[in-house]
Amino acid sequence: MKEEGKTKKITRRQALKMTGAAAAGIAASSVVGRLIGPSKAFAEKGKVPPTTLEFATTEAERKEMAKRYKNAKPGEKFGFGHITWHLAQEYAIMNYQSQQQAAEQLGLIFMGAVATTDSEWMETAESMIAKGAKALHLNVPPMAIMPELTRICDENNVFLSSNFGYTGDVFPGDYGPRWVIDNTPLSAEQTYPPLMLLMEKMRQNGKTKLLHHQSSKTAATVSTVYINLGVYMAWKKYPEMQILGHQYGEWGYEGGRKAGQASLAERTDYEGFWGANDSQTTGALSALKDAGVNIGPFTASRDMELTTAQDILKGNFLVTSGFAIPYFGGRTVSMLYDMCVGAWYPLRDEMIQAGRLDCYGRPGEIEKLARDSGIDKNPSFSIGPTRENIDKILIHFKEDKPEYPYDFRLLSLSKCDELGLKYDRHAGGGTVLAPLSHNYYFPAKLKKFRSLEAVRKHVGALHKYFLDFHIDTWEEAQEYAKQFPPELKTETDWQ
Repeated sequence: MKEEGKTKKITRRQALKMTGAAAAGIAASSVVGRLIGPSKAFAEKGKVPPTTLEFATTEAERKEMAKRYKNAKPGEKFGFGHITWHLAQEYAIMNYQSQQQAAEQLGLIFMGAVATTDSEWMETAESMIAKGAKALHLNVPPMAIMPELTRICDENNVFLSSNFGYTGDVFPGDYGPRWVIDNTPLSAEQTYPPLMLLMEKMRQNGKTKLLHHQSSKTAATVSTVYINLGVYMAWKKYPEMQILGHQYGEWGYEGGRKAGQASLAERTDYEGFWGANDSQTTGALSALKDAGVNIGPFTASRDMELTTAQDILKGNFLVTSGFAIPYFGGRTVSMLYDMCVGAWYPLRDEMIQAGRLDCYGRPGEIEKLARDSGIDKNPSFSIGPTRENIDKILIHFKEDKPEYPYDFRLLSLSKCDELGLKYDRHAGGGTVLAPLSHNYYFPAKLKKFRSLEAVRKHVGALHKYFLDFHIDTWEEAQEYAKQFPPELKTETDWQ
């Protein structure tokens, strides 16, 4: 955070020590919290009723609402707060770093913190607001307190955005006009292509026993259920596979290692491995390797973190799928800045946003598997350059204050107007490193949904049927699928 003109940095070493117990950036001061006042509704968790929100559905309404809710003037130097649930994962660190970079490029005062309990989330948000934050971003917030966090922001005229911040029951827009942005990838789309490549490689090598690790039943559950749906989608094409294990890795290395040990307690004849994200998959692989089970080259996951990318080039990992993490971190800051100064406000169908995705593997191998599996014909499939991403983006996350190759002013409508810049959807990053994933879309506008309400119903059904996907054979999966309601969409087209 910047305080009295100075920036408090989180070093790489400090960040890796933060397993969720230590706070980063600013402390959630109880004294400062009293300046805002006690959170009465939080004492009655879940008692904050949804509001009747006037949604913008036309460009004229967008402009009117942007003007109505703005809380700052163009060029004003105000606070921007980032609260995350931990900094023990490369994704979380890059997201934090890129938002700091974007805030400073836009001339804002960055404040960053880790919150591990419901009360810490509340106190930290109040502390940041008291210190001058006019916009907050939440990375994996607890769903139970979103109504109350939104109330605090509404009462203090502060905008709020999130990553992995919705379920079928809690959506942006449900609790007022200031939490109206969530940027979460459609993780089914992020799972289906790399898992198709993995299953194709297993089929070609006569392997059928696939270890399956889920993510979490409590944190970022919207991603958990999307990922498990993606597993089901790919499994349709490779019904001979046995999906085994089903442990939860809780998104991180240590949780993944514990999940790997638990899987080994059940059996040791695994031949392939799908993990819900890179960090927990890396942890699980370490446990398997220690036990003499070397699955490595038959492993796939999602996120595109540095450690995984390096293992891919060494031949110790097959493929990962990722959105450009630093790009999307910084892009959110630009959107919030434009909302604060009245330059932009989302239409109803733009509240839920999703980054496009690219697959990363070893050159030559991944292209052949794509052709053999037929995934190369899917419009969501794209291959990004692994080595170039390591050298130009991923390697920077180890630095105390990295400079990712983006100018986030170029993603701000207001900053472009203020400074005479030309808007660039790619923030100066081009398309070479990420052919698709410097791009994004709005799920409510996809032909499989066509409305925000359809997305809500889909996600609600996914939480019922895919929060714990504990099925071993395709025959069992087919029987299970007979329960799926029509609002649960299993088509493999996201266009």
